[in-house]
Amino acid sequence: MIIVKLGGSAITDKSKPYTYIRGRVVKIASALRKHAAVYIHGAGSFGHPQVKAFGLTPIGISYIKAALRRLTAYVVEELIEAGVSAMPIEPSEVFWGRALARPEVVLHAVRYGLSPVLHGDVVPYEDGYVVVSGDEVAIELTKVVKPQAVVFLMDVDGVYTKPPGAPGAEKLREIPPGFILDGASGVDVTGGLRKKIEAAFEISTLGAEVYFCSIHDIDAVKSIAEGVPPESCTKVKTSV
Repeated sequence: MIIVKLGGSAITDKSKPYTYIRGRVVKIASALRKHAAVYIHGAGSFGHPQVKAFGLTPIGISYIKAALRRLTAYVVEELIEAGVSAMPIEPSEVFWGRALARPEVVLHAVRYGLSPVLHGDVVPYEDGYVVVSGDEVAIELTKVVKPQAVVFLMDVDGVYTKPPGAPGAEKLREIPPGFILDGASGVDVTGGLRKKIEAAFEISTLGAEVYFCSIHDIDAVKSIAEGVPPESCTKVKTSV
């Protein structure tokens, strides 16, 4: 079992609202259809602009939920096209705040041969609603499905010391404990790459291997699913 986090920047154009990039998910999923997997997608240009524009007001929540359902439909269509029996599960139906309150829904789908598909979302909480990022969803799912690996798929091929393309930027083969880095393009209300790295360290302490790879690196993702560390990705090094 692996968890695949499809980054919002990898499947949408985060500089243009409601812009889905077709063809990327189906290629990844085709390489994984023989492997048990749970998929999570980021909100990308379907969620972040709406949160920024409207906040978590009643009308804002309506806009956000409508946009996320549209994005999930695109992702699920490509998963099915790849031969994956995708089961969309809205986090707002199984999360209470940032905690997975109904893990049995996810486990039931896995038990019956389905691949759950979750995403960053607006979820209920005591004082109203709160944003839970796809990376936070990945942490909670790791606790429940106990994957051998979690792979964060991005529009770049790993984590760099500086923004990719900047003078002196170098890709890290491993991220050491305590490493912190800011940086993301477009609008991101969930913390960008810095938060992804923090989530990755937490996941690694739960016993899963964690990698940051390019969504175009099909061979690397397939290797991870087969239990073989890829040479082309950035691995999170846990201190545990």
